[in-house]
Amino acid sequence: MSATTNKQQLLNTAYTSLKKKFGARETVVDPPRPVLEEVIYAICRENATPEEADAAYAALRKTFLDWNEVRVSTVQELADIFKPLDNTGLRARRIIGLLQKVFEEEYAFSLEDLGKKGLKQAAKQLSRYKEEVDDFIVAWVVQRALGGHAVPLDDATLRVLGRLGLIQPNETEDSESLESLRGTIEHLVPKARGPEITDLLSLHARTICVADEPHCSQCPLKSDCPTGIERLSKKPAEKKVKKSR
Repeated sequence: MSATTNKQQLLNTAYTSLKKKFGARETVVDPPRPVLEEVIYAICRENATPEEADAAYAALRKTFLDWNEVRVSTVQELADIFKPLDNTGLRARRIIGLLQKVFEEEYAFSLEDLGKKGLKQAAKQLSRYKEEVDDFIVAWVVQRALGGHAVPLDDATLRVLGRLGLIQPNETEDSESLESLRGTIEHLVPKARGPEITDLLSLHARTICVADEPHCSQCPLKSDCPTGIERLSKKPAEKKVKKSR
């Protein structure tokens, strides 16, 4: 059996187990978000669960009258409404910077022209906003707004994939490596399953496969995950009994 087949089977197992654990995910937004709004949502969504991103995005829309008001707001004003997400200041700077650049280029708050281009050209144009848009956001917009096949990979998702042995640490060293890695993962994931597995991996990373001390004993993937198998096989250190004098 080839390594690719093994990885595909492991991803299939992960998908089935996580869907059983967290339930089926509704990934279609009705009505669909315009492209610019999907970019902004993706900034909220990176390294967050769908529910956390939904709450942050809803707070953003409720607090500010329109995108121009967001553009002229301070980083702190935006950061305050993003709590309890992490890196709230970075998210705020990205959104304000993106809106400023789009306004300077278009004199409007719209990126709908991207939907009229081919997927590669659209992704290339999105990538021009280097300080505001990373590979995760480009892939998210391709997947959710442009109808393409992409699997967005943020740090949380990469952590899960690494512990499962589906990727190696040196594969995420730079943007070119990450893009190549994403292509490999996309080859293993059917297009129709992409949005749901994206959400399931995020939920798993946030609740069980956490950064410092993953809850391997509670993990539905513990029998298939090399990291989980190794951690659970280690016997807890025996406590030394003090001798009474």
